[in-house]
Amino acid sequence: SVDTLERLKTDQGEWLAAIVHQPGQTLEAVLQVALTQVIKDLASAKSMRWHAGDERFVRPVRWCVLLHGSDILKGELFGLPASNLTWGHRIHAPGPHVINEATEYTSILEKAFVLAKIEDRRERIKTQVEALASKRHWLVDAQTKNSLVDENANLTEWPIALLGSFDENFLTVPEPALVSAMQLHQKCFPLRDEKTEALKPHFIAIANIESEDVDAMRAGFERVIRPRLADAEFFFDQDCATPLADRVNGLNDMLFQKDLGTVADKASRLKDAAPWFAEQLDLESETLERAIALAKCDLLTEMVGEFPELQGVMGRYYADVSSEPAEVAMAIEQHYWPKNAGDCLPTTPLAAAVAMADRADTLIGVFGVGLKPKGSKDPFALRRAAQGLIRILEHYPALSLRAVLEQAATHLAQRLSWKEGDRERVVEDVMAFCLDRARSYAHDHGVSNQTINAVFAVPMTTITDLMARARAVEGLLAHASIEQLIAANKRLANLLSKVEADLPDTVDTNLLEEKEERSLYEAWEVQQAEVSIMVEQGNYDDALAQLAQLATPLDAYFEQVMVMVDDEAIRLNRLCLLNQMRQRFLRIADLAQLGR
Repeated sequence: SVDTLERLKTDQGEWLAAIVHQPGQTLEAVLQVALTQVIKDLASAKSMRWHAGDERFVRPVRWCVLLHGSDILKGELFGLPASNLTWGHRIHAPGPHVINEATEYTSILEKAFVLAKIEDRRERIKTQVEALASKRHWLVDAQTKNSLVDENANLTEWPIALLGSFDENFLTVPEPALVSAMQLHQKCFPLRDEKTEALKPHFIAIANIESEDVDAMRAGFERVIRPRLADAEFFFDQDCATPLADRVNGLNDMLFQKDLGTVADKASRLKDAAPWFAEQLDLESETLERAIALAKCDLLTEMVGEFPELQGVMGRYYADVSSEPAEVAMAIEQHYWPKNAGDCLPTTPLAAAVAMADRADTLIGVFGVGLKPKGSKDPFALRRAAQGLIRILEHYPALSLRAVLEQAATHLAQRLSWKEGDRERVVEDVMAFCLDRARSYAHDHGVSNQTINAVFAVPMTTITDLMARARAVEGLLAHASIEQLIAANKRLANLLSKVEADLPDTVDTNLLEEKEERSLYEAWEVQQAEVSIMVEQGNYDDALAQLAQLATPLDAYFEQVMVMVDDEAIRLNRLCLLNQMRQRFLRIADLAQLGR
């Protein structure tokens, strides 16, 4: 009831609050509920049931240890009662092993050839792999190292690294195919020459046992890796027999999305957008259309069918084999860049054009058929596509995000039979979606949330300009006058928000009565021309440094000058001066937002 509520006074005002007393429970009772929930959260699509209850897990569950100090807690999981007995490595020390004290858990398991902590397994694998490689002056393949360390750490209890070899003749196959075969199928570390970084006919495998016959174990790994490499060799030879351009028609049989048509339909839309991109980026339209036509053809090859992660990569190799221009081959591979948040960007305008057109078509198309991402579900990887588009556009100041999206919408409108207003709505939805990614991108690169809010409050032109303004404002936060500037901009915003009358275009110097307003006007007269030039040139750091010099005269002005006087001419003249300064700040950011 209201009369039992407490009153809390905070910076945001007074609140009503209820204080509820909940009695404590025993550790056993709390733990049983918590563990049951943990097990439920761990369940996946491939989990299994292992007793008559409803719990599911990815592997058979054989025992359950629940200890607090030396006490065995009452409870059960999967129908198994808690105990202080555990089991070790199934070959070296199966057990059972008694755990008398909870703090002994990891040490007892280590004696039983099980490293319980994944951090320990990671470090053991990394140390052993690097030692084996450096001993022979080789390098572990940098692209696969971290992911393979993590994967093997999750596959082993007692990891043991050993060196294996394969036939040198396999090195005629493109390196990415060999690396994928070793990494994905056998979880092995490819090795490279320390000087040339060329792939060596050797690998490092991770076993889960300390074998007394290391040669036999090595032979086993070599025996299973050879067929994988042979498959890669066969796929490559088969694929090379068909020129990449001869696969174009096959894209008609590959569905992109039921409402958006086939991959061939998508490629056709991208080709229609090619002349616009060619004009914007000073490219040859025919070359761009050729790159677009071949960009997805490697999806029809045997190699990419077996190793999907090689899409684009193998397209470059097959384009080279088919004697396509080098810039086209490069664009085929790089139009998938960046593949993730930290990945490389396309290195040529041609590749960037294909990448932008492809992502814009996907974003507008999928949003256009009502399949925008919901929660964590994003089957078309639209978040990654949007972030990739943002990152690429940052390096192409001539292109605006809206213009690129409008191009895609133009070529999708007929396909999707949009009604009046649909096109504008979809473009606005995708713009908002992409700008959310831009916010995340800026934050990940050290831009604070308050700066992001201030910069995004100003209408955007290009991503290049947006990020330049964000970095400039972030640098301004360390300025000695930043608090004065924020306070001044808040007062400017508040005063000008109340104005309903039209303001004069210029300040009438004859109406400047007070010493402080004359000083402010004189300071502004010196600054405004230079600031305007700096803003037009995108030199936001210097523009803000100039504007920061207005902090002191603005402070004095607000202390001594009454803006909203009764005399309309004087009032509007004073508001005109303040509005001129406010508008210059708003060309960069709304600094009033920085204090929120």
